[in-house]
Amino acid sequence: MRRRAHAAALGVALMALGCGYREAVPAFREQDARFGRLAGAATAPSKERMCRSWSGAILARDAWASAHVSFPETNVQNACFTPVHHEGRDVRVAAPPRGCGYPAPAQRAPLLALAEELERLAARPTSHRLFPCTLPPDALSAAALHNARVLRSLAASTQSFPYAAVLLPGHGQIEQEGTALTDYLPGAACRPLREGDLDRLGAMPFRTALGADALRGDVAPLIIASGGAVHSHLVEAFAMLHLLACREHIAPERILVEPCAEHTHTNLRNGGRWLDALGGRAAYLLTDDGIQSEYFQDWNGFEALLGSVDQRSIRDWGYLLGSWRQASSGIRSGFWFTPYRFWAEPREGLGSVTCVDM
Repeated sequence: MRRRAHAAALGVALMALGCGYREAVPAFREQDARFGRLAGAATAPSKERMCRSWSGAILARDAWASAHVSFPETNVQNACFTPVHHEGRDVRVAAPPRGCGYPAPAQRAPLLALAEELERLAARPTSHRLFPCTLPPDALSAAALHNARVLRSLAASTQSFPYAAVLLPGHGQIEQEGTALTDYLPGAACRPLREGDLDRLGAMPFRTALGADALRGDVAPLIIASGGAVHSHLVEAFAMLHLLACREHIAPERILVEPCAEHTHTNLRNGGRWLDALGGRAAYLLTDDGIQSEYFQDWNGFEALLGSVDQRSIRDWGYLLGSWRQASSGIRSGFWFTPYRFWAEPREGLGSVTCVDM
């Protein structure tokens, strides 16, 4: 009884901490990180200096760059910001700003080149920048070969979308050990789920349903399913691939797997790394209307514990991941996300610099 009461109290405390809010757009537009710029007139620091010493190279010049908070709706052209409306399972998305549709014709050749690179990796699995973790060789080969098929399908598509991808974080818990999907690999046939498996998979069935709805609403051409084997031997990205393909009937060629993330901030870093590799500008970051969606808001109670995504990223890697901002209506859990913190700067300069590929 005492343990149950303690767990309930902890849950209440976490919910209180998790309450987040969306900043109102400031009355005045400034040349600073809130609006995708780097404040000051001095020459921008090099990528190496910026990414290895964010506090020294950036924060002394622009204090707003200590957080991801941005207002892309004030400059939709440079941000490639597009609102998305959810009503039940119906999703509607506005047309993308001029020049923001993805993929553009020029991006198709790099997609094919990356597919070839992944096919070589599948044939000879080894460490790779897009798989920043240790995976068993069969799992790495299966993931690389599957993602190569996704890229080839994307390169062959003639349709254009407002976002380059839907970024879908997984949800791990120890109860997932022993489910029917524990050892599932990309490319395998669909498996019947056992009684209780959906409950043990936590938030992933709900999140994958939202992601499927977003694809059916033409928000993006593909989903990046992100999550590793953190709390059990189940790889969250592989489990979401199964749920999307076998339960939501999404073509596997529209589901890219990212099986290395261990926490929410690594979901964003690794997903942003794939987005950059795809040549995309912005992803639609999508979760459920629970504590994670509050964690993604502009500000939340975790700031007081030095536990926000921004604080953890700077502490763990020395740099900020990028910018994100709620783009959804009807739900609170859909966000514009870009790995380019200074997204409004010229793209031939600082506007296309990201640290997630470090």
